Amino acid sequence: MDRNLNSGRRHSSLNFRSLALFLQVLLTACGPREGEASYPFVARIISSEQGVYRLSNVVLSTLEDIRTVRGSVGQMRGNASLRLNQGSEEIKVSSDPDLIYEDRGRAVQIDYLLKGGVIVPQNIQSMEMLGLYYNLERTIAFWSSNFDISFDEIGLPGILYNPKSTSEKSGVKEELAQVMNAAYIPGVKDLWFFKTSPREKVPVKMNFGVVAHEFGHFIFDYRFASFDPSIYTIENSVNERALSGLNEGLADFFAYMVSGSPREFGNSLPQLAEERNLPVNWTWNSLPEADCQGGYYCEGSILASALYEIANLPEQNALKVGRLIYATLPLFAARWKLYFRTENLDYHLFLNSFLETAGSDQVEYCRVLQKWFNSEPYRDGLACS
Repeated sequence: MDRNLNSGRRHSSLNFRSLALFLQVLLTACGPREGEASYPFVARIISSEQGVYRLSNVVLSTLEDIRTVRGSVGQMRGNASLRLNQGSEEIKVSSDPDLIYEDRGRAVQIDYLLKGGVIVPQNIQSMEMLGLYYNLERTIAFWSSNFDISFDEIGLPGILYNPKSTSEKSGVKEELAQVMNAAYIPGVKDLWFFKTSPREKVPVKMNFGVVAHEFGHFIFDYRFASFDPSIYTIENSVNERALSGLNEGLADFFAYMVSGSPREFGNSLPQLAEERNLPVNWTWNSLPEADCQGGYYCEGSILASALYEIANLPEQNALKVGRLIYATLPLFAARWKLYFRTENLDYHLFLNSFLETAGSDQVEYCRVLQKWFNSEPYRDGLACS
């Protein structure tokens, strides 16, 4: 599960409230409903182009039922209830939905007006759901177009909108507040997008980079774990931290690759701008002094920053580096399975697999990796010729 963003500094931003007020004024001016929308659906929502968010008309090319937000990307589900009275790691790796869900939820329904053939959401929840679907649609289209991957064969993750969390103490169930967070859950292969907080400048669900990041975990689950949840069951805390950091760092880079913007996270929360916008301002040696409170997320940001710098070298680009990562992950997985139960592992296992796959680019890649992973053990352990 991704870091709980409900912790940390307080912010006084009222941008989300301003957005809701703006939406309300916009809707009031829309007039009566013209009729039911028809395919291809065009919706007026807040969307991102190269990290800039504005109100735009977008085409939802894979949407089949506008009312219930259902299409080839998936069926969005609302009102799901999660069981959080078990250990989080047990939930994380379980492929049994009954161990994770009190209620798996049901189809959502949006409310909209039709104005000049354009769908105008009538409340912020409807806009969030359409924005979430649109960002997933764009993300999946990117992976389908640029990688040798068939989602018809491997399937797609489920989409949960505003799931609730429950905990049971002394036989009494209580609902837990979960806001400003999103997660991909291996095993059940579901994406969770929690309730929006007024602190969010752009709702996390409508943040292209956040959505692409969570889908990046799904890609990692496919290429690294082959959707086997047992590979995440690690009794060694050193290896658990290393794998978690790798997973987060690669998902951050995938978010940059798909969205085209290294600053998407900060569009939702200033705190995320400080900790997740690429490149970050710390290296492995300066990590203890970094303005970062996310543990292995901060380590993953070093990996993402190194990959970002590599992608911006002459004759390199994010897609080229992303394809190299995609090719590296099965090799890394094979080596991980050999050693993770018996030895303490770190980022070397992935980095050296990555360098082996780099071919003639290895020398330049090594120079960048030595800059970011600049402790002596890392520099000495990198497979640089």
